[in-house]
Amino acid sequence: MRAAPSRALVRGLPPGASSPRDVPVRSVRALAHPRAASVDDASTSSDAARSRLGDSSSSSGRKGSFTPARGSAPGRRPGSSAQTSSRALETASTAASTSAPSWKDEPAIGPLGIERAHLPRHVAVIMDGNARWASERGVAVATGHEAGVDTLRTIVRCCGAWDVAALTVYAFSHENWRRSRSEVEHLMSLLERTLVAELPSLLEEGVRVTVMGDMGMIDENLRAAIADAVDATRRNTKLRLNVALSYGARQDIVNASRLLATQAAAGLIDPEDITEDVLGEHLASRTLPAALREPDLLIRPGGERRVSNFLLWELAYTELYFADRMWPDFGEGDFREALAWYAGRQRRFGSRG
Repeated sequence: MRAAPSRALVRGLPPGASSPRDVPVRSVRALAHPRAASVDDASTSSDAARSRLGDSSSSSGRKGSFTPARGSAPGRRPGSSAQTSSRALETASTAASTSAPSWKDEPAIGPLGIERAHLPRHVAVIMDGNARWASERGVAVATGHEAGVDTLRTIVRCCGAWDVAALTVYAFSHENWRRSRSEVEHLMSLLERTLVAELPSLLEEGVRVTVMGDMGMIDENLRAAIADAVDATRRNTKLRLNVALSYGARQDIVNASRLLATQAAAGLIDPEDITEDVLGEHLASRTLPAALREPDLLIRPGGERRVSNFLLWELAYTELYFADRMWPDFGEGDFREALAWYAGRQRRFGSRG
């Protein structure tokens, strides 16, 4: 008889649900949501990750602002780092047979047919169009978000199959806090349930989860689920899944600049030593290795032609691909088209060579 999933895995489920299977979230892919500082140090324990998740980097206490947290993070739970890490791995292993279906049970992703040298190493995606997709079908916005989760799962699987090294997804922007309370609460619940349900497959398929963004407004259950996923997958090397949650690029750049200015004023650094690389080390994208921080390709479904305060520093030389199809309908074939388009681009980075 298989052991029942531990309480760490069913945290945050609605009444009457004993496992993620009892929650109406379709296949889904893994989402983690970080704050504006990195949460992916390979030596970082789950407890330490929770502490850093609770830390923010701004002076304002307004909703949606980047606010410095003092003391322990609200989402932190007792227990040693070693115990927490072991518990995350154990519960994920148990869930592999008791929660969401394994990705191996999904239809196989076919070969891409594009030489690896012509593929982007890092793809960024603005997952846009869930609400309009729902409106066109006369269903609740929540249904659109849940359908969008299935699309993300597919794209994550494609990246793993086609040797894309990193995928950064814009899950929830700094400005999204202006949406209705009911929609925000549903999104946070959906993210937590998805992350918990998909963690076994992420572990099995070698996906490493990192998160970036401001966690100041996120409830402790989601913070804990994020910390568990970051810690449990930290040794995976096949694909980096970097999730931007409560993230805004302008706010990120201001925070980094303010920190460097404070250090310079205190005499800790010489202003002349502040270079592009130094500033980059203080941005939220430091969740990724330096060689992967700047996306090669940005994909935005949903018909809009703008970047919406996403990775403004990192997108300086990124190829921008816009698609009219809404995110819930964006599938393997659409992703193939985007990668084929990218493969035909000539990237000069300002030169004429």
